[in-house]
Amino acid sequence: MPLSLDKVAEKAPSLLSLAKNASAAVDMSGLNGQTAKVALVLDFSASMHSQYRSGAMQRLAEKVLALATQFDDDGAIDFFVFDSGAAHLGEISLDDFSDGVSRLIGKRRMGTTNYAAAFLAVRDHFGFPAALKTSTRKGLFGGPKKVEPAAGTVPADQPVYALFLTDGAPDSKPAAVKALTEVSTTPIFWKFLSIGREEMAFLQKLDDLDERFIDNADYKAVGDTDQLSDTALFEAMLDEYPAWIAEARTKGLIR
Repeated sequence: MPLSLDKVAEKAPSLLSLAKNASAAVDMSGLNGQTAKVALVLDFSASMHSQYRSGAMQRLAEKVLALATQFDDDGAIDFFVFDSGAAHLGEISLDDFSDGVSRLIGKRRMGTTNYAAAFLAVRDHFGFPAALKTSTRKGLFGGPKKVEPAAGTVPADQPVYALFLTDGAPDSKPAAVKALTEVSTTPIFWKFLSIGREEMAFLQKLDDLDERFIDNADYKAVGDTDQLSDTALFEAMLDEYPAWIAEARTKGLIR
């Protein structure tokens, strides 16, 4: 269940306004009390240096944390970065969110842009099975074969909502396609945000992949996260998520 606004005010009063805006966006989305674990997955390539130095990624983390209070009452998000690899660096919570991004990054060195490692790191951290099989059935109208969950896969008690932000294309596009396709059999919804002046055609391609078990991603080009109103950002974050919840439940990924 969500964390009450009174509790947010008690533990992190500076986040109360954000939490109110997040609560309103969740109410409008029609999620109807659906809980979720929330992960923030940030590009840590060299081109992102100014985003961290300016505090933009810290401010984004605070907005994601505010949204998470309306999904889950643990008052925390799981924090991942991807560069030449990917890693879960810890949690950012209502108790320690101030400067949380810098604290968790520590002395980690920036690298390249490995999307595939990020997709698999999130899956593995939450303990979802890696075993997959490819359906022998063709997709609709004779389209590509679909991946399917391995035999014995059981529905999860709650999904994972993963906000993935980047400013550039991955090191390996085929590896990214393969990894996102593989993790489509797990109860993880990927919200892709791109920053910068132009939309990213490759993220739109990932959004539209046919081989997945379920459409597990949505892409939004946001340009500059600091320039969007809180309301607009939360609406972008939640777009397509309720529809994914419904389909994930129908397909047995969540209870």
